[in-house]
Amino acid sequence: MLSEHLASGHWLHTAAAGYVTAGLAPFAILLGAAWWTARRDRAIVMAAALWAPVGVIAAVVVNQPIEQMPTARWTAFHGLVVHSADLPAPSDHAAVAAATAAGLFLVGRRFGLIATAVWAVMALALLLAGADPEDIATGTIVGVTVPLIGFVLVEGPLRRFVARVRRTRFRSLAGTGKAS
Repeated sequence: MLSEHLASGHWLHTAAAGYVTAGLAPFAILLGAAWWTARRDRAIVMAAALWAPVGVIAAVVVNQPIEQMPTARWTAFHGLVVHSADLPAPSDHAAVAAATAAGLFLVGRRFGLIATAVWAVMALALLLAGADPEDIATGTIVGVTVPLIGFVLVEGPLRRFVARVRRTRFRSLAGTGKAS
């Protein structure tokens, strides 16, 4: 496997592991930029910008118990179920990256595309750092699903909250926005 070869001290493995450690910073910057630009937009866009970081946290909260669930893997040889001591666990880094991308697609296509590119770099770095591809894929599925379903549930109340805040002295946080 490529990650096993790279784990022997290859410079690419070291660089990937370093990016995985510090690689969540671009997502925080994108979330902040989305909030800042949403201040000039409709209430629904601002609601999405406020939901995006909450959706990321929700994805991690949902991801944690999944890591503890008992699992079984199919072996490639005889089709027998083998209970492994190395349990597949959805990657929190992949979940955060995917949740950020999904949340930022709600804010706007440009933010979503940029975040998706950063997610792809994170997924590649995780793979090169030795994460199991199944863990990355599972973390990505959780990361995309949770914020999108969550936004469907909170969109109306959050949009009304933004509209109310824009009429108060705290309107500098939610911006003046466009008429909805």
